[in-house]
Amino acid sequence: MKMNKVLLTFLSFFLALAANAQKQEECKKKFESYEALVLNRDYDAAAPLLKDLIKDCPKYSADTYLYGEEIYKIKAESSRTPEDKQANIDTLLTLYADYEKNFPGNGSVVRKAMLMKEHKLADEEEVFKALDGFYTTNRKKFTDYDALQEYFMLYLKRYEAGDKNITGTDFIEKYTGIAAQVTYARNMFIAEKAALQDKQEKEPLTRREKQFLKNADNFINALSAVHQNIDKLSSNYVSCESLADYYGSRFEEHKDDVAWLESVASVLYENKCYREDVLYKTAVASYKNNRTAATAFRAGDVILKKTKKEEAIGYFEDAIALETSPSRKAELYMHIAGIYRNIDKGEAKKYALMAASANAKSGEPYLFLAELYSSVGSRDCGLNDFQQKALLFKAIDMVNKAAAAEPKYKPTAQALVKQYSDMLPNKDEAKAAGYKKGDEVQYGCWINETVKLPKL
Repeated sequence: MKMNKVLLTFLSFFLALAANAQKQEECKKKFESYEALVLNRDYDAAAPLLKDLIKDCPKYSADTYLYGEEIYKIKAESSRTPEDKQANIDTLLTLYADYEKNFPGNGSVVRKAMLMKEHKLADEEEVFKALDGFYTTNRKKFTDYDALQEYFMLYLKRYEAGDKNITGTDFIEKYTGIAAQVTYARNMFIAEKAALQDKQEKEPLTRREKQFLKNADNFINALSAVHQNIDKLSSNYVSCESLADYYGSRFEEHKDDVAWLESVASVLYENKCYREDVLYKTAVASYKNNRTAATAFRAGDVILKKTKKEEAIGYFEDAIALETSPSRKAELYMHIAGIYRNIDKGEAKKYALMAASANAKSGEPYLFLAELYSSVGSRDCGLNDFQQKALLFKAIDMVNKAAAAEPKYKPTAQALVKQYSDMLPNKDEAKAAGYKKGDEVQYGCWINETVKLPKL
């Protein structure tokens, strides 16, 4: 009898597995048909399949809802009558609710709230409640620039209206939190953009990745504008001094709290509170507790503002070691090259060459090197007038490399080649210096290059 029960249990289990596998296969076929229609922009044909997928396969893929959002946004925009438009908006609102139900914490709550605000389907209290709830429970996913600004403005409006539940301390906390989240979102988009730019050099991007890359600069610039707006709107209530006083007294209590350190360091840094000691403390502590390229760079930049260049460069080196994007590594190398520009040209050159090696498609390192060579004076390495002029051949070589690496620099390169060519040594000057065509001019010191003279 026991054996029969065991066999029956196993049979039921395997039948359930088989049924689930069959169900998944059916869902896969439906989804693939649906996706193909959306990708072909046949939204009218895709809409019925969306309904079937939500009914029969609600948890199969988050893309079901993302494609659905695309469908009904387009349908709402192209509606011919107010009634049709409202029907499409209502469907989109229902879609957002289904998305949140089946894939919680995806951000559809925020998009739903903003859609309702846009079409006056909810009052400020409802919108604030939705945004505040998502900010409280899923802050890291709150990256919509319009929603972040709206959330802050609604909170500010309450504070300015004298809401007794919001103290001055509460306002500083909220301002800091939202401002830090804006910075987090911006940095996230910058990192994702860099990663996709590197990826497309090796393999094709997906449709969604291409779309993101196309819009990335708009997202980044919009978030920068949001940060400026909330800084300006809050300027009557917060300042570097008030932020430093408030957070300085709480540093010891939170010196190992990663989230707190990131939030405070981010806000003080974005507000350019470079003179405040608490920025130095939080930036360094944030890096020590959360070692990333971004926290290392920020710590280095804060220290650089204190003119501690060698210490700052150590942090920038850490940022390079932690950075995974070749293009971003190149930018960091150039940042260090710029620091050394007027204090050690040999080091400046070294880091510019490292930048060129890290990102072969960047023209900036070559323009930097051209400027280094073209600005050499008689006091640099004891060069005479002829040697200074002959070094311009190397500068011309660098600007041509810049144009080859990054075509956008072609106009700049052409202008610089003309400028440098007008200053090249002539045949008489070469003869007076003891040189002729084909001879090599050797440079030591930090330059450490050889220039072979062409026909003059």
